[in-house]
Amino acid sequence: MKLMLYVLLMTLVGCNNDTQDPSTTKTDFINTIFNSEIDDSPFSMSYSLRTVLFSKEIISLFGHTNVYTHLPHSWGHYEGKTYCKINGKFKEISLNDIFTTSEQKEFLRSYCENDLKKRSYWYFGGDEPILTHLDADAIHTFVVDEKSLIIVFSPYSVGNYVDGPHIIQIPYEELKDHWNQKNPIALSLPLTDFTSSWDLENFYYLLSEKPLNE
Repeated sequence: MKLMLYVLLMTLVGCNNDTQDPSTTKTDFINTIFNSEIDDSPFSMSYSLRTVLFSKEIISLFGHTNVYTHLPHSWGHYEGKTYCKINGKFKEISLNDIFTTSEQKEFLRSYCENDLKKRSYWYFGGDEPILTHLDADAIHTFVVDEKSLIIVFSPYSVGNYVDGPHIIQIPYEELKDHWNQKNPIALSLPLTDFTSSWDLENFYYLLSEKPLNE
């Protein structure tokens, strides 16, 4: 029973904090410390922002917030920011700019769901999976590199935080008939002059820092 309550608490913590920006999270973190007991400390909070892709047409950034206050484990928040040059100026784009029809959005949802079901150590895996259906609302954070669209799932949405970040990489080649072919990313491909830092093994290592009590 305690384990079930803990899993529920972690899920709620992950969902509730996913919508916060770093400045709000920092304020909440400080206020939490003011209202905590001595036995809850030490506390920690870190925020990193990395360039995933840099080019003259597209810039994609990935942010990660990790907070430990008084819970048994830390909680985290991921954010993606992708900008495309439109009419000479960089503009942030969303998944709604890339997938504009219901059919295209369903392709994205079902692609992610099918991919998740192949991962036996996530919530969709095993003989008795915790989840069998992926809600479209769970797909909102993304970055891009020169070859693919990269979906990043919030902590506890499709798997445990300690196993994350949970990502799905969809090659542009597989998207060409399933997204708006006039979206800013599609119109910028192929990229010929760029730098990319999406080294997945190194990326997982950088995000594997443990809070002081673990």
